[in-house]
Amino acid sequence: MTTLPHSDPKCRDLLDGWFKQFREALGRDDFRGLDGLIAEDCYWRDLLTFGWKLQTHHGIGPILSWLRGSYRKGAAQNLRLVGEITNAGLGDVFSETIESFFDFETSVATARGYLRLVPDSSSPVGARAVTILTAMRELHDFPEPSKQRRPRVTAMVFDEGAKAAPQPGNDPDVLIIGAGQSGLMLAARLSHNGIKTLLVDRNSRVGDLWRQRYRTLKLHNETCMNHFPYLPFPETWPVYLPRDKVVSWLEFYAESMDLDIAHDTTCLGGRFDEASGTWTIRLKPHDGSEYTLNPKHVVLATGVSGFPDVPAIDGADTFTGTIVHSSEVNDAFDVRDKTVVVVGAGTSAHDIAQMSHVNGGKVTMIQRSPITVVSLEPSAALPFGIYRNNDGIKHIDDLDLIYASVPYDLVRRLQIGMSKTMMKLDEELLSGLRKVGFLLDNGHDDTGWVMKLFRYQAGYYLNIGASDLIVEEKIKLRSGVGIARLDESSVVLSDGSRLPADIVVFATGYQPLEKSVARLFGEDVAARVGPIYGIGNDGELQNMYGATGQPHFYVTGGGFAGARSYSRYTTLLIKAQLEGLLSGQASAKPDTDSMGAKTTPRRTAAHA
Repeated sequence: MTTLPHSDPKCRDLLDGWFKQFREALGRDDFRGLDGLIAEDCYWRDLLTFGWKLQTHHGIGPILSWLRGSYRKGAAQNLRLVGEITNAGLGDVFSETIESFFDFETSVATARGYLRLVPDSSSPVGARAVTILTAMRELHDFPEPSKQRRPRVTAMVFDEGAKAAPQPGNDPDVLIIGAGQSGLMLAARLSHNGIKTLLVDRNSRVGDLWRQRYRTLKLHNETCMNHFPYLPFPETWPVYLPRDKVVSWLEFYAESMDLDIAHDTTCLGGRFDEASGTWTIRLKPHDGSEYTLNPKHVVLATGVSGFPDVPAIDGADTFTGTIVHSSEVNDAFDVRDKTVVVVGAGTSAHDIAQMSHVNGGKVTMIQRSPITVVSLEPSAALPFGIYRNNDGIKHIDDLDLIYASVPYDLVRRLQIGMSKTMMKLDEELLSGLRKVGFLLDNGHDDTGWVMKLFRYQAGYYLNIGASDLIVEEKIKLRSGVGIARLDESSVVLSDGSRLPADIVVFATGYQPLEKSVARLFGEDVAARVGPIYGIGNDGELQNMYGATGQPHFYVTGGGFAGARSYSRYTTLLIKAQLEGLLSGQASAKPDTDSMGAKTTPRRTAAHA
C-alpha cells in the first residue's frame, strides 16, 4: 500500500473530480449523474446515517433504489474530503484503488465516510466508486463529553464516582445482561454518553468467565485490533494476550470506566410493555431474594452462543468415568495418567486436547466432519492486516471504519483468493494432517476460515500447537466417526470400535443464542428477534448491534474488535431513541444470507 500526498496530480484530480460530481448528484431529487460515478459492482454500506440501520446495498440498481426510498434531498451537507489519499487495492477483486475518508453532516449527526475509486475511462470523470461507506459518528445535540469537552469539575465532591446499588425504583435506562468484554465496552460508551446503565452478571467478579477457564487460554487475534473504547492496551503488551492479562484488564477497565455492575446476580427473565415502552426484568442476587427493575432498553451481552450443547448418548448413565462439556474445563481439570477422549475438532477441542497432553493425559480426538485449519502465524493474521500494518500509525477508530467499508459479501469474494494463499503458506502443516487422516476443508464455497467465523463462529482452528501434536501422533485421532454409545469404561464408536476412557470431553459447541432469548423472554420475543448472528440476506450480521424486531432489545457480542467498533452504533441508536430522535425501528428476519447460503440454526464453537 502506497500513501500519496494530496498534491499527487493523477489521484488528486480523479478524486476531486469524482467527489465534486458525487456531491452535486446527492443534491438532486433524481440523483442524476450518480450512475456515471458508481460501478455496477459497487457496494454502499451505511451505518445509521440514512435510515437508522446497519445496511449494505450492492449494485447500481439497488443503490439507487435505496437512495430514492431513504435519502432526502440535502440529507448530507458539507461533504468534504479529509486526510491522505491512499493508492491501494482489494486483493484480486479490485486490484487498483484510490481511497480517501470524507466527512459530512446530516440534520441530526456528524458522519464520516470512506470511499474507494477505480480508474474507469467510461466514467465522465475517469473513475467509478467500488465501495462507499457512510457511518454516523456523533449526534449534534448530544456530543460525547471527551477530550476538550471532558467534564470540568472544580468543586470538591466527596462521593464522586460512587455507584448506587441496584434496587426497585432505581431503574436504569439500559440493563445489560452479561459483564464480559462486549457488555463492558457497550456500558462504557452508554455511560459516557449520559445514559444510566446497569450490567448484571451471575459471576462474583469481572473476568470470572475467563478466570474459570484453563490458564493456557490465549486470544487468537492480535492485540493491535483488540483495544477497548477510550482505553487502548499498553504499547508494551504482547501480540497475543494470555488469559490472565485479559482478566486483569477487564477488571481494570470496569473500574476505570466507573461502570455499575450487579455481581452474583442472575437474570430470571422479563417482559416488555409496549404501552410504556419499558421492560420488567426479574433479578435474583446471591442471597436468594428477587426484585424487579424497569429499564427502557435491554441488551443481551452473553456472547453469540447460547447454552452448552451436550448430546444425549446411550449408556452415559452407566459410564463410570467423568463426562464434561468443554465449557467446564479449567485448571482444576486433573488428567494426569488418565485416558481422555475429546469429542469434536473445533477450537475448544484442539485447545483442550493440547492442554490435556501437556498435563500428562493420554488424548484421543474424535473428528466427525472436516474443518479448516490455518496457522496462527502468518496465515491467520492476513485478513486483518489493516490493523497490524497500521499499529501505532492510524487511530483505531479510523482503522475500524476502513475495515467496516468492506461489506461481508466483498469479504467473501476476497477470501476465495486469500484462503488459497493461506493454504499455500500452510502446505507442510496441512499435508502432515492429511497423512494422519485429519479431515480438512476450505469452507463450502472455498472461502476458508474467515467466512466460517462470520457465518457460524465454528468449523475452524487457528493452530497454536495442537495440529503439530496431531501430526506427531502425540494426540491420537479417530476421524470420520461419531459416538454410538458409552459403556462402563469406554467409548463405542459408530464403526463398532472401542476407545478406553477415563474422561470424555464434549467439545460440541453451543445452542443458538435465540434459544437463550426464548428461555429468558418467551417464544414470542425470540420469534420477533429472529436468528442471531450469521450473515442475513441484507448482507449484515443478523440482529447484532442494531435494532431487532423486538422493540428496545439489542444483542452484542463476538470478538473484541467487533464489540468495540459496533458498540458505537448501538449507543447512538439507544441515545437517539431516549432523546426522541427516532420515529420507529424495524428489522428484517431473513432466512437466507446474501451469499445464497441457508441460515439454519447455528451450533456454535466446535461442531466437527
